Amino acid sequence: MLAKLFKKTSSGKGNIHPALARLKQIGTRSGLCTLIRTADGKEVCDEVGPVMFFCKEEHLFVRDGAFYMVPPSNFKDDDLPLLGRGEVLHFRMQHQSAPYSLDCTVIQRVRFSDRLKDALDPQAPVGYKLMPLGNLHKNDHRGTLRFSHIRGVGGPQVFPYFRFDLFVERVKLNGLAHKNLPKVISYPGDQALPEGLQEDTSAEQLTAFFHNILRANPDHLREVHITRVVRDTRAGATGLQDLGTTRVLGLKGETKGTQIHLRNPQQGKRLVRKSPDRLQEGNVLLIRFVERSLLQGCDVHYRWSCRVHKCGLETLTLRPKGVIQKQTGLPVVVRDFCVGGVGLQNSPILETYLLGEDAVPEDPEDLKARLLDTSVLLHFYPRLYFPNEVEAYRPQIPASFSILGDIVRGYVDTGKDEGRIASLGVAFRHDPVDFDPQTFDVTAWEPLRGLRENQYFKEIHRALNALLAFLD
Repeated sequence: MLAKLFKKTSSGKGNIHPALARLKQIGTRSGLCTLIRTADGKEVCDEVGPVMFFCKEEHLFVRDGAFYMVPPSNFKDDDLPLLGRGEVLHFRMQHQSAPYSLDCTVIQRVRFSDRLKDALDPQAPVGYKLMPLGNLHKNDHRGTLRFSHIRGVGGPQVFPYFRFDLFVERVKLNGLAHKNLPKVISYPGDQALPEGLQEDTSAEQLTAFFHNILRANPDHLREVHITRVVRDTRAGATGLQDLGTTRVLGLKGETKGTQIHLRNPQQGKRLVRKSPDRLQEGNVLLIRFVERSLLQGCDVHYRWSCRVHKCGLETLTLRPKGVIQKQTGLPVVVRDFCVGGVGLQNSPILETYLLGEDAVPEDPEDLKARLLDTSVLLHFYPRLYFPNEVEAYRPQIPASFSILGDIVRGYVDTGKDEGRIASLGVAFRHDPVDFDPQTFDVTAWEPLRGLRENQYFKEIHRALNALLAFLD
């Protein structure tokens, strides 16, 4: 009798809805929201747009069998389409290039305590409590999808939101690339040192060259991308930590001296003073910038190593550490791309460069056979344009990255240029894993084998899949 009176019953605290468990497992932080039923039971299909979910300690915040949504940022407080009284929402989200969907009901609109709000990300005072109405559905898998980079090529079109500037260099392998560093065979006449600096590489000249290029650029190119050089003492490797883009200050007047002033990219971020992620005086930064060049047919990309001289809350003061280097290689048009490779627009110049001193065969099949298995070093420079409502789908990738690949196929044109190779397919083979701390050239490669893919193309694939789902 007493055993029955004092028998412990499960509170259900340890149980979690399967959909919430799966959301936490895949690390969901945002989704595309559609209102499909109002609080009074009316069936509708009203787009709410991209929304974020509250997280705590880097994981989806779940409490009382529910998760919590941040109020949509693209509505004013008086125009919010949600009352928090039983509406049904349909969410679409992405994980590893696969689209997922989930229906939820809005339980209520809640206000967080100050203590809980400080532990949440983002730290918004109010949110919507959501309860799943079923399981998280995986709709399909689009891992082999190829994105079209130029008009006239099959596949989903991602221009003008996303495109690449690509520079190709031929390499000669000396055994396995991850054991012996490949030798780069430079494009004839190519030099890393810009023409305007070949007679004078003093700190004053470098600073003047940098400011003159930025002043001549259109406003949207008057910024630089910052990468911090970090040293892994345990592995003994040099890594590059992406810090994003920031504006260059002091371009309106004449600049003298050897200092460069930038807006601090960490402005507004809550970082502990002794945090290893916080910029400090003496840090080495690699800044990348672009020169708009209409005469050359493509923009010129530069990189420059500098040292942090002063680090303020709002501004950074840098001083030159190395010389400004221009990206070398032959500019090549990208036709299409996927997670595992890229299609290149062929040209007589590219054929001549890849064959070296050998004559270019007239027979396209012979030419294709000669080009197959040629190793190339690909330098990618993403150009991103994700304004307003599509900003949430911007891929988190650096301003430049390199991949080692092999030419694995060639496509013979059957149209007006019949008898010529129209495009070349390159498969990604190796990722960089170590860099020279002085020149920032790749000093070690790691093979891409089996299910392993390039991390940046995985992120691009994920973001563009989500963008296409939103645009559809």
